[in-house]
Amino acid sequence: MKRVRDTLIWLVLILGILGLLFLSVRRKSAARVTTLVVHIEGAREDEHLISENEVKKILELASGKTITKASVRTLNLRVLESRLNKDKRIERADLYIDAKSRLVARIIQKKPVMRVVSEAGPDYYLDANARKVPVTAGSAARVPVVTGLRDTFSTASLKPGAKSKMREVFDILNYVANDEFLAALIEQAVVEQDSVGDIVLIPKVGRERLIFGDSRDIESKFDKLKIFYRDGMPKLGWSRYKTLNLKYANQVSGMLAHPELAEKVKPVMKDSLQVAINSKTDNKASIHH
Repeated sequence: MKRVRDTLIWLVLILGILGLLFLSVRRKSAARVTTLVVHIEGAREDEHLISENEVKKILELASGKTITKASVRTLNLRVLESRLNKDKRIERADLYIDAKSRLVARIIQKKPVMRVVSEAGPDYYLDANARKVPVTAGSAARVPVVTGLRDTFSTASLKPGAKSKMREVFDILNYVANDEFLAALIEQAVVEQDSVGDIVLIPKVGRERLIFGDSRDIESKFDKLKIFYRDGMPKLGWSRYKTLNLKYANQVSGMLAHPELAEKVKPVMKDSLQVAINSKTDNKASIHH
């Protein structure tokens, strides 16, 4: 009898808990959404590709109602998430209703590495996975601008190892995006419109154009550039050169900004660029400060 009594007590308790849970879920589903909370991740505060207001508009178009006037039970969160995830600016979207009956949207936006200025159509970004991201009014991403590209966007031309100028520029600027010093330095990439089609980088400071060539030996070329900026520029002058050529192995060559004044300034050895690079620097580790 004691065992039967204990079993009945536990059964009543379990049924009571289940009943309370049912009533709680029913009451919550009947509640109205108090507000929409949007968290946008993956960018600094001033670099949103998509705004909170745009997220709200997408949700209201997908649900067909004003979010803050809708009851929880009428919102299909899975459908709304799917609609958000179709936006090309969004890497991932998650929706949930919190304890305060707020609809919370957690948005992880894509991370652009370059902005392509195209004569054939509107500008667009390429993200870290070489996917096309539209440029919309009000969007802001501080990434290098690319001009001179004749290639039109295609997934085939951006596959790893693809023999296209667009892939070459992407590989270079993707490397830049993952290096704190270079990301702060490089402002623009220009594809020259001659038969060679060199890729030229434009820094945010200084007047020199950096002739990068193609996407071979990216790390080696940027290592030379870092060394030159650290050890060469202080010796040779920040406005001395019009161009710096990084194309060739183990050397950096430069064109004077004012060759007509070359004899009036302090004499510099023919290979002074290389001397500046070689001095004080005997190993690659020292350039990653």
